[in-house]
Amino acid sequence: MRSGASCGSKRTPSGAAPAGCGDLLLREGEPAKNIPEVFARGSLTWPDDGVVLNVQHDRQQPIVRFVPTRDGDDILVDVELPDNTRGRDAAVSVRDGTLKGLSVEFLPNITGKRNGRVEVRRARLLAAGLVDDGEYATHVDVRHAGGDWQRTERWR
Repeated sequence: MRSGASCGSKRTPSGAAPAGCGDLLLREGEPAKNIPEVFARGSLTWPDDGVVLNVQHDRQQPIVRFVPTRDGDDILVDVELPDNTRGRDAAVSVRDGTLKGLSVEFLPNITGKRNGRVEVRRARLLAAGLVDDGEYATHVDVRHAGGDWQRTERWR
């Protein structure tokens, strides 16, 4: 389970302000902070219909299904959180700093050792968790209801 990502809010037709989440889920080639692990470039794949975003890796708390995108070494997320209790609760938890990023849930198919680290050479993304902390460097962008963005650096 690893991390990266961001969330903010947009107005919906109902007038509620759930969050939109989008940003870095994982940067391949960049090592984790507390465990000796790195994803090789091009190693992560996912189902065509995407994966579920949940809270703290709890599969009993699904929020929304999304399809990640790849931009070079970056695996990116861009989703609208639903206008329901889980979506609104997730948005509040991100805005108040309780949940600060995303973490990947994955099944490694091929691994090896490189420079004293486990190198994940092929893996299948199973889900992503909206989490309080994660293993991979990221930042959190919070888009407030007014549309302004505020960036919170996590670690480098």
